[in-house]
Amino acid sequence: MKIEGLFQNALGGTTSLSNKVPSAGDAFSDMVTKAIEKTADSQKLAEKMTVAAANGENVPMHEVIQSVSEAELTLQTMLTVRDKAVEAYQEIMRMPI
Repeated sequence: MKIEGLFQNALGGTTSLSNKVPSAGDAFSDMVTKAIEKTADSQKLAEKMTVAAANGENVPMHEVIQSVSEAELTLQTMLTVRDKAVEAYQEIMRMPI
């Protein structure tokens, strides 16, 4: 298998329109966008499951707890990545030219 194929599989099969390997900037922005979307989706699911359980609907409690835990974990991960990115930016800005 070609290296391009491995890279495309790692990105979930996404490629540019010209069927070339996306540039590193494109891959990073796609990764960040997907992570933000996943975080938002998990937050929405957790809220929906919690509201359903609070309204007395037939929702298994372990699924509610699992969705809330996943939402919390993805949010913590995103905050950690954000903090590391800000820290890296600040470190770069402190470098002498």
